[in-house]
This record gives sequence, C-alpha cells and structure tokens, in this order.
Amino acid sequence: MTEDQKVSNSTDYLQRFGYRLYEGKIEARWKRVLNLMIFEFKSSWLKGTFAKIMMIIIFVINFMVLLQVARAGSLQVETTLGEIFFRDGLHSTIANYMGFPNTPIISNPDGFSSPSDIGATIGIFLMIIFGLTGSGFFADDKSGKVIEIYLSRLRKREYFLGKFGAITLYINIFILVPLMVTCVYLVEVTNRDHLDYLNLYFGLVLFSLLSSIILGLFILTLSILVEKRAYASLIFVLVYIFGTLIGGLIAENNIHNNKITLLLSPANFFALLAYVCLGDYELGVHSGTEFLRLGLNDGYSLEYWHVLLQAFIIILVFSLILVYKLQKMTTEELS
Repeated sequence: MTEDQKVSNSTDYLQRFGYRLYEGKIEARWKRVLNLMIFEFKSSWLKGTFAKIMMIIIFVINFMVLLQVARAGSLQVETTLGEIFFRDGLHSTIANYMGFPNTPIISNPDGFSSPSDIGATIGIFLMIIFGLTGSGFFADDKSGKVIEIYLSRLRKREYFLGKFGAITLYINIFILVPLMVTCVYLVEVTNRDHLDYLNLYFGLVLFSLLSSIILGLFILTLSILVEKRAYASLIFVLVYIFGTLIGGLIAENNIHNNKITLLLSPANFFALLAYVCLGDYELGVHSGTEFLRLGLNDGYSLEYWHVLLQAFIIILVFSLILVYKLQKMTTEELS
C-alpha cells in the first residue's frame, strides 16, 4: 500500500465516524479579543428598559446643554469674557460633569463663576447607567454558564481584555463625547481659535480615559466578586452616592486643617482629577459660607500628585483583585 493510500484510508476513517476536514481558518488572537469587545459593547446598548430610560435622560440633558451653548455667541458679545475667565468656565464645565449639584470645587480661585460654565452636572445618572451596564459583564456569564465556551477560545487575559475594552469604550461614549462636543461648540460659537485649545482637548481625552479605566475596573471587580448583577450595580451606585455625601461632610469639617480630605468624596476626586489633567492647579473651594483658595502646586496640603497617586492606587488595587480572581478562576467555579 502506497503512502497516499494510507493517508486516504485514514481520512476516510475519520470522516466516517463524524470528523470532518477543517476547511475554515483560525482567527488571530487579537481579532478574537476585538470580536468579544465589539459583541459586549453592542450588547451594552440592549440592556433593560430602565437602562434605556437613563440613556435617554442623559442624551436629553446633553442636548439641552448644547442649546445653552448656542446662546453663548451673543453672551460673548455682551460680556466680552477674558481669556482666563473663559477657560475657567470650560474647566469647570468638564470637572463638574461627573459630580453632584453644587460641587464645591471651581476653577476660579477668586470664587467667580464664569458665564461659559454652562455644563450639566449628572454624576448620579452616569453612575446608574454605568452600574446597570457593567455589572453583568462577568455576572451574566456566570449565571448563563458560558464561561467554558469563552475559555475554550480565549486565554483568561484575553477574556478580560475583551470585557475591559468594551466597558471602557462604553463609558467614554457618555463622558468624552458630550464634553468634547460641548467644549468644541462653545469655542466655535465664541469665535475663538481651536488651535489655542488643543491642550484643553488633550487634557479632556486624558481625563475621560483615566475616569473610564477607574470606573470600568471598579464595576468589573464588583461583577466578578458579587454573585448577582443587581447587587453589583447597587453597590456601585451606593458607593458613589454615600461616598460623595459622607466624604463631602468629612472634607467640609476638616478642610481648614487638611484639604487632602477632599479626595474622600468620589465626586470631588473626579473633579480634581479633571483639573489636574487640564493642568489647572489654581482652584477654589466653597466650604459652607466660606470660600477658600486651593493651590494644587504650592507645596502645601493637597497637591496635584496626591490626586494622581490616588488614581494610580485605585487602578492598581482593582487590577490586582481582577488578576487574582481570573488566575484562580476555573470553569467549574464560574459555571
């Protein structure tokens, strides 16, 4: 029997008992990760009815902001805003976006509000939509018993990267896009040169990226630790609300002695992170009936590197938890 006949007989035997020659192609690993990320991103928009209602509310609020921006052209003629004053308004618009109403930290160290500060403060709405969406990224896979399917095609780190990329992209849609459109439109209607604001645009991109990484890692950590997605999303929102309220009270009572306590409030932290990314270190803080100057680069109390250090620590802690859980993970544990 020739060599070709042996191969033919072997092939016939395999096909006879249900095996077929593979005629397709194996996708590259990076493409598998990309496909998972795209799938999860698309699925994020198909969540429950309440999530869709929250999305509509956020879009409507941002549309109303754009209507306000459209009036800024006439505002510019009437008030003849100074350049520093105008930039302060843009910075406050970005920094207060993820906060509570009446966020105490403003860009102007003298306590003046700029007419160009016309952005929305919708932190609570954002946290609800992020919590509802991201809480199911791991929890749904566990309850649906599909982990084994994913891990048969992906390594654990690739599985994580697909999930992480999807939630990061999703969060950026709600942070970067509305703020960038608002700032660009405001610069345009006031007849300013966009080239003069490139640093602001780059700072906004950096802020959105860091915020989405922090929030994405947090909700993914809750999703992998908590058994049910409803609990994960509830914890996510409650940490933001009560953290902001309690942290704000602690900061208000200690702000004269230790301004670092401002970092205890999630809303204040994200506001400070925005100012640091924008390179704005001369700020002001409302504390009850008082107004205090806050210098993030004066060598006293709270500094800009404290904000960056906290961001780094948060990212590191959540990353380590996720790495530990993923390394320990087996298909039996998650199915």
